[in-house]
Amino acid sequence: MSSSSQKDKLVAAVELVNQCLTEGFLPQFLPGVGNRTAVAVAAERWVKEDGAGITHDGFKRMLLRAKSEGLEPDWTLYKRDRYQQPVAKAQVVQEPPPPRFFDDNDIVRVLVIPDRHNDPRAEHRLAVSTWIARYGSDHRIPNVVDLGDAVTMDSVSRHDKNDTLRGRMKPPIKADLDNHLQMLQAFERGRLSDWKPKMIRTRGNHEQRLFEFENQHPENEGTHTHRYMQDMLQFGWRERPYGEIVYIGGCGFTHAPFNGLGKSMGGKTATHRAGGLLCESLVHGHTHSYEVHNAAKLGPTDRVTVVQAGCALPEGEVEHYASHNPTGWSYGIVDMTVQHGAIIDIAFVSMRRIRNLYSDDGADTRA
Repeated sequence: MSSSSQKDKLVAAVELVNQCLTEGFLPQFLPGVGNRTAVAVAAERWVKEDGAGITHDGFKRMLLRAKSEGLEPDWTLYKRDRYQQPVAKAQVVQEPPPPRFFDDNDIVRVLVIPDRHNDPRAEHRLAVSTWIARYGSDHRIPNVVDLGDAVTMDSVSRHDKNDTLRGRMKPPIKADLDNHLQMLQAFERGRLSDWKPKMIRTRGNHEQRLFEFENQHPENEGTHTHRYMQDMLQFGWRERPYGEIVYIGGCGFTHAPFNGLGKSMGGKTATHRAGGLLCESLVHGHTHSYEVHNAAKLGPTDRVTVVQAGCALPEGEVEHYASHNPTGWSYGIVDMTVQHGAIIDIAFVSMRRIRNLYSDDGADTRA
């Protein structure tokens, strides 16, 4: 190939990147915004149109050669992905339609299950997992996130010492683990065989009790946590450690956001405080209340949404530690869609509605 034709290909590659920059694709990867950079999109278009079979990496090497010859994309062509209405001057200006930056196939749907607090002393709560699985089966939601505190694990609670009256009333560890297995089985009873979502749990502080118990009693290392993890894995669930944030579609999910001291956030202002710290949208449980807070930002990320997902206890039930407190708990699940880190649709589906539609004594009696 002649040097002139090589130069023409380098110029064409640079111009293609410039075109993608003017369309609003990012000049570089930014966390929480997405990885649809101008170079990546240009490489995709080049590979699709070029009959020579050049690869994505080959396109990037072309840009490096172009830079060595003084050719480089004009990165200033990128404008923020934010539609702004033009200001009329001397005459009325026809307003152009907002540009379309993302395809519909970038949308990710997630079913969020907040705190269920299953307990061997409250076996009726197991039915909730069956109802939720029936809802997911009907709507074919591809991702399921359990926000933790799915089980209470009072057997290893440090709040009531074992030599106290309340401590002696705690269930055995085996009873808590059996109840955890029954909860997983209850979910399977409601799940249709052709609905196979990706399922993940972000460990809550109540499940963490079991791991802390083995840490404080090293002679028990792996004795109980091994069974706990094994029971989840056999049904296709994965779990991430307490406090870790799991990202799906650029949006974070965790049991509770942590502050600078490593403590979980709670209280009336939790969403506002978390919104001030976060760089990406976040969905969490722990508080048992439902709230959506949009924290406006300056920069490529226009806003960060913080969602408190409520709890999936049976309607009206309150844990004993909060029986005399003002609670304001919200009972239900969250059905949401995410696009490149932004929560674009969110619906709180009440436990009352879930029960009416999917319980064995309600409208849906599928067993």
